[in-house]
Amino acid sequence: MQSLAATFSAWLRGDFLTMESNNIRSSAYEQTLAGVTKDLSDLRANILGKLSREILILQAQKNALTDDIQRLQSQRKELEVLTVAQQGMNQQEIQRQQWIEQLAQAITYHLKNDVIVTNSQTLNDHSENFEQLMLNLDNAIRTTFQSLQRDVDTYQRDLDDQMQRMYSQRQQGELMLTALVERIDEYLRRSGSASDRLGGTNTGGNSATTNFTGAIDSGDRPSFPNGQSDYSQIKVPTFPSNNGSQYRQYAPNDTRPYGDPTEPFNDNSSDDLDTARVGQPVKRLNDWWYGFFLVLGASLVLSLQNILVRVIFSNSNILGLFEFGGLIAPSIPNSFALLLLRMLFATPIMWIVARFIFKVDVLRDFQQLLDPSRRLLFWRVSFSALLQFASFAFIYLALGILNPGLAVTLFFIFPTVTVLMAWFLFGERPSNDRWLVIGVIYLGIMLTYNIFSANKPDTWGVISAMLSGIAFAGYIVSSQACFKQLNPVSFTAINFSIILLLCIGTLPFTLSSISFSLPLVFMCFLVALTTLGGYLLTSFGTKLMGAAQASIVSASGPVFTTFLAFVLLGSKLGFIELFGVFLVTGGVGLLSLQNMYKRPSR
Repeated sequence: MQSLAATFSAWLRGDFLTMESNNIRSSAYEQTLAGVTKDLSDLRANILGKLSREILILQAQKNALTDDIQRLQSQRKELEVLTVAQQGMNQQEIQRQQWIEQLAQAITYHLKNDVIVTNSQTLNDHSENFEQLMLNLDNAIRTTFQSLQRDVDTYQRDLDDQMQRMYSQRQQGELMLTALVERIDEYLRRSGSASDRLGGTNTGGNSATTNFTGAIDSGDRPSFPNGQSDYSQIKVPTFPSNNGSQYRQYAPNDTRPYGDPTEPFNDNSSDDLDTARVGQPVKRLNDWWYGFFLVLGASLVLSLQNILVRVIFSNSNILGLFEFGGLIAPSIPNSFALLLLRMLFATPIMWIVARFIFKVDVLRDFQQLLDPSRRLLFWRVSFSALLQFASFAFIYLALGILNPGLAVTLFFIFPTVTVLMAWFLFGERPSNDRWLVIGVIYLGIMLTYNIFSANKPDTWGVISAMLSGIAFAGYIVSSQACFKQLNPVSFTAINFSIILLLCIGTLPFTLSSISFSLPLVFMCFLVALTTLGGYLLTSFGTKLMGAAQASIVSASGPVFTTFLAFVLLGSKLGFIELFGVFLVTGGVGLLSLQNMYKRPSR
């Protein structure tokens, strides 16, 4: 019994627990169902709201479509009425209009084709004619210019030949007149002495004319080949010694310069005539000496410029009194900087000098140089400026490294390089004498380089000086081609401007290595003044004594530079080196002398 009771009680407890769990599950189901029901209600409300809105939109579209249908129906009715009205027109008129339209279209089509064909043929004909005309014109212009070039070359050769003949005839005439006047003067002296000894006079009125007629007898004058004559065979006329003669009388010991012996003599104006005759050769002689001293002064000023550059690069003992210099170290960037400072002063001063002293409008010449027709000349001027720029930079570097006299002597290699360039570029082969002079110059350069001694100068300085001379020779050759089309003063001023622009272009390479100080700027100002002073003295001196003779005097540059370096800086050369300097100077002078007496090429 007890076991049954325990079993029943256990069953009751399990049934109760089961029922309790079922109740819990039913309540959870109800909650879930309520949530789903609520969601469905919300979804139904949303769907109904959207559907109602869409129904309203569709209703509005339906009404719009209905209105459009009605409007289209009314238009269709109107079109039907118009169609019925048009069908009532005459059928023949309609056919005529259609035929006219077709005919117009056909005519238009044919005319269009004809116009296109005609235009194409006309254009082809004109293009062919135009090309032919252009070819003919080009051939005619080319032929004309070639003919003009040949004529100009022929005229140039003829002018050269005529100038050469005139030069030769002038020299021969001068020699003949000199010999004739000397013979006449000698004869007059002898006749005066004889008349004094004899004491006789001729008072005949026409005796002077009688004695002069036939004085130089063609039968008694021997002729010689090649136009040479023996002036000792000339018969000199006898002039009466009385004071009433119409010819000028010479005293036996009169050594004054003479004029024309047959010129009528006036007693009242004899002093004026004598003064004029004496003054003309004296004036020419004085002008030559003035020019000589001006060119010599120019060489001295340019040599002083070399000394100033040396002081800028190297600390020097000036006259043995004080130390000064070494403002910058010798290098290519510092050479550019020095050249920049020099050109900043020299360029504007050169333009002012050209405008107010030489009366040259450099700006006008520069504007003409920019004309497209003179583009080749502009590039020649620019190239010559580039060569001069390189020459200045190299010589500054050489002056900073070497003794000034040695650097300038090595720089004077440029006349020989100029001769060689003229040979290679223009076919002007040097003569044997010229080769000998060139050999003398190079021998002097080797002696200056102290080739026989172990103590030789710095190699880079020697190379810089010689490169400067080579660049300067190229500048001379290129500038000679420019002088034929451009005023030399304008050429120099424009050259300075281009060099200044090149120096400004080197600023990015020089600013970091140089410090501009007041002594450096002042020294560069002095260098610029010596540059312009040398240019002015050379220009004026050349006008007075001639370019060929001025070039001979200008060859004294190495000697003056060596002398100033010794006097001002105490820098001296050895005996062999000094002999080389004088040898180079003499060789350059002989080369200039050969240029002065060289016959122009035909």
